[in-house]
Amino acid sequence: MRDANHHDDQTAQHNRPDRSARRLLGKSDPLDAQAAARAVLSGRARARAKSGDGLVHSARIFKLAKDSAVKARTQAINQLKAVLVIADPALRERLSSLGNRELFRTFARLGLSGGGGDEDAVTHATHLTLCMLAERIEQFTGQIDELNQRLTRLVEAHAPQLLVPVASVRTAPSLS
Repeated sequence: MRDANHHDDQTAQHNRPDRSARRLLGKSDPLDAQAAARAVLSGRARARAKSGDGLVHSARIFKLAKDSAVKARTQAINQLKAVLVIADPALRERLSSLGNRELFRTFARLGLSGGGGDEDAVTHATHLTLCMLAERIEQFTGQIDELNQRLTRLVEAHAPQLLVPVASVRTAPSLS
């Protein structure tokens, strides 16, 4: 599609199959492709294909990377919390007063020690896993922050009106 756009070929994008036709004929990729082709040929499909270049595409790529990092960080947080649930009660008690951010920083700072001394295998595995997960969370947090900054700079430079705060249903009554 992108290559066709660069060669000045006419391209169209059909966003959605006809629902009534899908109900009658059933869900099928070949039928959807035929319906899309018919819609384009008949002129019913008027959406322009995305160009794949420029600022909007850059923002899409940054958002894709950010969404992926958010999902991965959430998974790592859930895993860390699951390990804490089954960890030694004394360790849980020591950490119970810490908030999430401080908890992650505490484990990330401990680093991956060689483990030794009188530490048993389960305690060592728990410590090592918590440290690795905390470091992963910190890395993803850094990536998310950087991508947010890049997106903000992109919007500030090319569409600053999108950053203007808008009154919501909750705040509008207090403004009048």
